[in-house]
Amino acid sequence: MELLIPLIAGLALIWLIGRGVPWNAKLMTVVVTLAVIVAILLLERNDLWPEAFRRR
Repeated sequence: MELLIPLIAGLALIWLIGRGVPWNAKLMTVVVTLAVIVAILLLERNDLWPEAFRRR
């Protein structure tokens, strides 16, 4: 649940901003956004995330 709510909010925001944008541009935006989220999660889970950015 900790990950699901921000993910849904982010996708909803992309949808709201992307109204009137072609579907393939929306699709690429969603793919890039999800790739960034996955990359950050992998860095955090593998202890490669910088100490200054970690939540306390």
